[in-house]
Amino acid sequence: MKKEITNFRLILILILLLQQTSYRVFGQDYLRKENYIWLNSGMGIDFNVTPPINHPSMSQVSGYRNSMASVCDGSGNLLFYTDGNIVWDKNNNVMQNGWDINNNGNLTPNTCFIEPIFGLSSHTFDGTVIIPMPGSSHKYYIFCSPQIFQKQSLGSGYVWVGQFLGKLFCTVVDMEGNNGLGVVDENFRGVTVANSMAGNLEAITGTDCNEWLLGFGSNGRYKAFKITNAGIDTTPAISILPPPLNATVGELLISPNQQKAVMANGSEVQLSDFNPITGQFSNAISIGAQECRTIAFSPNSELLYLSGLIGLRQYQVNSLTTPLTLLTNNNITAYEQDAPIHLGPDGKLYFSYCTLDTAGFGVICYAAHIKFPNVFGTGCQMELMSNPLTMLMPNSFAYYQFPNTVPTVLYDTISSIQSIPICFGKPAYLNPGNPQGTDFHWMVKVSAGNNFIRQGSDTASTFEATTPGIYAVQYYTSNPCQVHRDTFYVTTVNYSLYLGADTQSCDGTPITLSIEVPDAQYLWSDNSTEASTIANESGNWWIQVTKDGCTASDSIRVGIFNIAQNLGSDTTLCLEDMSEVLQLKANMSEGAVALWNTGSTESIIYAQDTGLYWVQVTNGACQDVDSLWLHREYCDCPMLIPNAFTPNGDGKNDVFQPALPGFCPISLFKLQIFNRYGQRLFISYQPDKGWDGSINGKPADMGVYYYRLQMETGLHKSPMTQNGSLTLVIYTNNK
Repeated sequence: MKKEITNFRLILILILLLQQTSYRVFGQDYLRKENYIWLNSGMGIDFNVTPPINHPSMSQVSGYRNSMASVCDGSGNLLFYTDGNIVWDKNNNVMQNGWDINNNGNLTPNTCFIEPIFGLSSHTFDGTVIIPMPGSSHKYYIFCSPQIFQKQSLGSGYVWVGQFLGKLFCTVVDMEGNNGLGVVDENFRGVTVANSMAGNLEAITGTDCNEWLLGFGSNGRYKAFKITNAGIDTTPAISILPPPLNATVGELLISPNQQKAVMANGSEVQLSDFNPITGQFSNAISIGAQECRTIAFSPNSELLYLSGLIGLRQYQVNSLTTPLTLLTNNNITAYEQDAPIHLGPDGKLYFSYCTLDTAGFGVICYAAHIKFPNVFGTGCQMELMSNPLTMLMPNSFAYYQFPNTVPTVLYDTISSIQSIPICFGKPAYLNPGNPQGTDFHWMVKVSAGNNFIRQGSDTASTFEATTPGIYAVQYYTSNPCQVHRDTFYVTTVNYSLYLGADTQSCDGTPITLSIEVPDAQYLWSDNSTEASTIANESGNWWIQVTKDGCTASDSIRVGIFNIAQNLGSDTTLCLEDMSEVLQLKANMSEGAVALWNTGSTESIIYAQDTGLYWVQVTNGACQDVDSLWLHREYCDCPMLIPNAFTPNGDGKNDVFQPALPGFCPISLFKLQIFNRYGQRLFISYQPDKGWDGSINGKPADMGVYYYRLQMETGLHKSPMTQNGSLTLVIYTNNK
């Protein structure tokens, strides 16, 4: 008893130590890294290190694009990225089914981004957004509101003119496809969700276990689409706020506390209230003539940053009176700030610092950040980046927008922790702390680090653990709306106990049953107390094993049968004697059932005709089949040789040759024709090729000729040589 108590204390101490590790593994910081890699027109920013650095994984994206989106897993590892029309996996390859997703792979210039073409430039912001599918931990929506370029004649040439399609497309990505590289769902690819839309999209997490997809309609209306685990509600909540704005110029953004919305319109900025429960916009005011393209809120939602041609400005958002307090005017940036600005996951604001190129080649832009964006006034401290991110945005790269933020649901940071033993190999059944959840995803910890890998596609609420280790389950609950991670420490108390699957001996040989558990006591159903026993008869055999006070048992069904079949070798019988038959007998043990190919269920049948004969004998789970081929052949072939023939072309007796049965095997054949002077006129080695009465292609004269026939025929290959004469008769057919 003292030894058992000591072992229990050691296990308990181990569990308590592992519990401390589990909080670091499954805590909120570990899970909230979906936005740790940003994509912006061919380059990326990686926030997995401090300070952030360039991320080269987006090298497949060329050109200048305003509607890029990327998403990571909970550990900050890149999953995929997209420009709204092409989807790339983490290895920079086009994802399976991910080419030209909004146009069925036809590759027409239908894009969710804008590029300068022949001197034309257009600003379409927020055209693409990625939203995790509610109720799933491995599927994602890609929403895109695209623009299409069309070639139009202009004098002797042409120009490219861009116009909005007005459609909102949706595509589903399943990250469990293609060995974890992801696959675009062919059944949900480029599906039209809504019409009359502009390129301004924003996504946030709702308050009712849902996500909101927010957009600006081409008819000047705000639209809010509710997304739940039941799917996408294609009837949006609509808000009409005067005055109407240009729908395609700037960025739409919701504050971190989800209480405010701001729309950059180029010539002005519209600030309004937002209701995250209903998706409604209200109480709009305008913030002057701003020439603003992109916008950002401070993390505490109290300050608003506007980026435009006249600089980067900071406002207080503490009332809806007009005008708001202008903190700085063109003194944070040296020249202009018509460039992206975005709140990073580290709580800093990242943007481009743009100056005139002293060589006169335009504008040069560098990476910069605001260190303390919650601080009102110059204390927010705008700084240029001093790490490799400094050269992130050379030249016009700075004019194109950072990706939309991927919304995430809340995570339960307190893990449910259980310790469950495996006793003698019996599975341990793991049950989560809240069985009312949905979309259960079970994982096991790998040997190194804090990484967990999926356990197949198991999504049941209960998991069967057969090996020791650290297991975890992720699942969703709707009340409250949270993602949960529970941890299970599965240990092995003793060695596994398993006799194996039910077994049979089909040839009557006894079966040895054994189990190996060191220092254990055994008891078999035949009262044997050794580690093995011999089962020599059919029945249910069991063993009971006791070790260290833990008793387990297992049983196995054993069948001892002898039904091995042997019908013998293939056999040939003479065709001349049909009275001769072959007796076939099945090996039948007690309780066995026979089935012949003839339909007979007797133990003996008699075979007479040529063909395949087989028998199938079944006894319990044992089954055996054997077959043989019975062949009827002529042992000695009868033969008839004519003494005359008439080669006059009437189809009757036109060729001289021996008449043999159709199934007669002929192993050797030689037919020769001679004239009366002994000259050979014809020779054939083929039984079906006789003499047609011609010599060198000309008809032979009527008369007597001589033949010599040599053959080996029949099953016995009996040799035969025959000489004789034949008469060639020519009839004249006169009408």
